[in-house]
Amino acid sequence: MGRIRVNLVFKPGIPSARRKGGGDQTACFMLYSALKRRGDIEVFLNGSKKDEPFDIIHFHSFGDIFFRYAKKEYQDRIIFTAHVIPDTMIGSAILADKWKGVFTQYLLLFYNQARVVIAVSPLEAEKLKEIGVKSEIVVIPNGIDIRKFRRDEELRIKARGEYKIKEEEIVFLSVGHLIKRKGFDTFVKIAEKFPQHKFVWVGDIPFSFLSGGFAEAKKIKENPPENLILPGGMPHEELPKFYNMADVFFFPSHQENFSVAVLEAASCGLPLLLRDLPEYKEPLFDSYIAGDEESFEEKIKLLIENRDLREEYSRRALELAKKYDIDRIAEETVKLYRRILES
Repeated sequence: MGRIRVNLVFKPGIPSARRKGGGDQTACFMLYSALKRRGDIEVFLNGSKKDEPFDIIHFHSFGDIFFRYAKKEYQDRIIFTAHVIPDTMIGSAILADKWKGVFTQYLLLFYNQARVVIAVSPLEAEKLKEIGVKSEIVVIPNGIDIRKFRRDEELRIKARGEYKIKEEEIVFLSVGHLIKRKGFDTFVKIAEKFPQHKFVWVGDIPFSFLSGGFAEAKKIKENPPENLILPGGMPHEELPKFYNMADVFFFPSHQENFSVAVLEAASCGLPLLLRDLPEYKEPLFDSYIAGDEESFEEKIKLLIENRDLREEYSRRALELAKKYDIDRIAEETVKLYRRILES
């Protein structure tokens, strides 16, 4: 078999979703870059008719472009990476619990027309089966470019200088949309309890007033606590400076499938303080500190006071990131492409 022609598609039906970005977009673009480095793949990002024919169509988003391929000769060569399940919308958009059933049927309209659905974690694979996905499900996790996301002392000094952060101040960082699901309200409450240290949240409100927790997030943006830095949404290439300015990645999200931001933080050697979610158990193993509303304050205090603990979990985070090096993930993905084409 010669070079495989692959069209990676990230083109959401809602244009604002393309502009705002997110973990699904990042995962797609990172895989695209890794596949481009290979000699056995000819990869296109949102390829057009002039680029056809393709051997594989690999979707990372929902939109009407999907049906252009589902009705043609590509039907048995469509792969869909499931970055979204019904639970993903709870806390992401207003009244999501009311229309969860309808949204489930919307997801199945796409997932059940794919030859293979990729789940990014074992627990997500189980949930896809529970909602009625009939297509073959395989688990291939998100990956991280460990060359781009790495420790950089010069970048740390520069970034801290830009935001007037003293070296002795401990910085707690989170990256994600300013929505209820991501735990932005929890992050702010904890920041208020530790005014002597800095808390930085990189991200913005994704869907205006339709976003979960919009009113509260907007109010905080307009009048944040003095120690809370809100730089807004940032281009992906700007994120390494924020990971390097930080000392701990504090991510109190209520639901994740397999967060790309967690991998980015791990690759930069940040200790991970995450909400105690079942989704994290298998992919992250013992590489993170688990907490909840009752224990976050205690865990934060412990991380501030115990440098050895920070260093231990920094080491664990770096080891974790190596397991999910994007080149490894690309290799798993290419094996799937070949299996589909050979069957």
